[in-house]
Amino acid sequence: MGQIASTFSKNQGSLGKRTSSDDAEDSNMSGSSNKRVRKDMPTVLEKDVGITAYVHPDLPSFHCILKHRKEDFLVNEVDMEGNTVHLTNFDQPSLKPQTDEPKMTDDERDAKVAALFDDKVAAEFRDFLAHPDDIDRLFEVKATQEQRMGFYDLVARLGVTLKSSARNELLTVCWPENNDDFGRTVYIDFDKLGNYLQFTVLKTGSDTMNAVHTIAKSTRTPLKHIGYAGTKDARAITVQSMTISRGRPERFLAAREELERRGIYVGDLKFVKQGLTLGDHGGNRFTIVLRDVTGADEATITKSLEELKAHGFLNYFGMQRFGTGTIMTHEIGRCMMKKDFAKATDLILMPRPGDNEGFDRARQKWKETRDAEATLALMPKRANVEIKLLRSYERFPEDHFRALKCLPRSMYTMYIHAYQSYIWNRVVSERSRRHGCTAPLLGDLVLAEQDKGAANKTNKSQKNNNVGRRDPSVRKVPIVLTKDNIDKYTIHDVVYPLPGTRSVYPDNDIGLLFKQFMDEDGIEFNKKDNFYSDFAGDYRCMMAMPKDLSWTFIRYDDPTEKLFNTDLDRAQGNPEPTGVANGQHLALRTEFTLGTSQYATMALREIMRSETASQSQAKLKHS
Repeated sequence: MGQIASTFSKNQGSLGKRTSSDDAEDSNMSGSSNKRVRKDMPTVLEKDVGITAYVHPDLPSFHCILKHRKEDFLVNEVDMEGNTVHLTNFDQPSLKPQTDEPKMTDDERDAKVAALFDDKVAAEFRDFLAHPDDIDRLFEVKATQEQRMGFYDLVARLGVTLKSSARNELLTVCWPENNDDFGRTVYIDFDKLGNYLQFTVLKTGSDTMNAVHTIAKSTRTPLKHIGYAGTKDARAITVQSMTISRGRPERFLAAREELERRGIYVGDLKFVKQGLTLGDHGGNRFTIVLRDVTGADEATITKSLEELKAHGFLNYFGMQRFGTGTIMTHEIGRCMMKKDFAKATDLILMPRPGDNEGFDRARQKWKETRDAEATLALMPKRANVEIKLLRSYERFPEDHFRALKCLPRSMYTMYIHAYQSYIWNRVVSERSRRHGCTAPLLGDLVLAEQDKGAANKTNKSQKNNNVGRRDPSVRKVPIVLTKDNIDKYTIHDVVYPLPGTRSVYPDNDIGLLFKQFMDEDGIEFNKKDNFYSDFAGDYRCMMAMPKDLSWTFIRYDDPTEKLFNTDLDRAQGNPEPTGVANGQHLALRTEFTLGTSQYATMALREIMRSETASQSQAKLKHS
């Protein structure tokens, strides 16, 4: 725990008061878009992505600032057992397999080393172990392969972490802090300990994908070996678990300073039997501060919070789903669904309002010349999507579909999923306008367990190589509500589909809305067209309930004052901020847990009644 505190002290500036560099970093939530919100950048509104309704339309609104600082938005992942993930230590994991054998004494250790080599080598190894702080000290001995394997087994039983290398029958051993020779590695008995290294990541100022790329590069780990259960926002302080197939903990020790310079803290390392894949978590625990609360008194806001706690909120896909640029991801997805791939790539590459100078210069070059090589020379290096498209166009100038398929699959499907989310949002808004949010309708959908025979028939795949922690045979299926079963369900059971080739639609007027809205966009899922086969669809609850919702009000004077602690603050032993009695400004501190793929901003929107898009919030100033 003390290690975290000292590390935090060295890097306190990165989590301290707001600076000009923080402003630029906080506004970057769109990957390769400009980092600073410009005055000439058009504001994207919730209605642009189908978000228009409320559970209780008559509740009063109030003014506040959301995400004024990264430190105002803390996200802790919840694992599949319901435990909130916290960063607690930076210790190296034990490499000693679980065993009922009694702890080995020094004399027993010396005897085993002597049996492998001789008494002199045993004495030299004993002396080496007595100086763990001398990271330059080496233990060297001539050893056959059989002797090396015996020595590795002994070290594993001792539970001590050492690095070693073997060249020309010379076994060299050092402490893990010694980075003189990257060929030296720690011996790990993965078969006994577990094939995956699990660790906790606290990050600030980068999204999950950027953090994963940074970790992969810094620890010399193949990107495909890193698993995680969910993606987290850049404009927040987030804590989540990750796993690496046959990961090496000593590489994190060597990369620690580099990672922390980038706002990434890694700890709680341990070996586990199963890796993580997307969806292997139970949601997120949020701690959020709304600053500069005005326009309503504490009693009025408390009443709105009690309504939220009792009835929940519309489970919209939040603004983050659609990016923060002036060209939104669902617009690109719409073109892809229409198979207008040329327009889709144009939306990504052509000039757009609000671009900074570097991006604008490169996009103008593309518009004027369609010269991929010349545009690449100007495109900022962080423009990952644009660069991949342009490199494809260098080789295949007119193949727009090939260019899009060159994108990472997660990015390619993100555009389609954004469009599906946009349709879902529009349908739910219209459903709320027509029928309210209190009860299910005849013809609505709910999810129910499959019978065992159907489950065995449709879920033949099993978890592969212990990757993933969910049972693939457990899958619910949609059923239509009728007069015979509607009384068994509430509004919180109702689901609506994300449109896809396998989606089942409600058997009522809401089901017709899906076809109507997609017809307006000129889109139809053709099940015989292989292009659509990747987009089977899914189901999402119309309503969401915040669990364990609590709140407090706090007054403060300094707009940059920290108003709640992070895991690093708590590790350092800092007291929880109490604000300033009779301070100039009022803040609302909230804590609650949401399920997977549920948006905290959409929960807060129910009480705020104001725009949650980052562009809108970035323009707000303290009164």
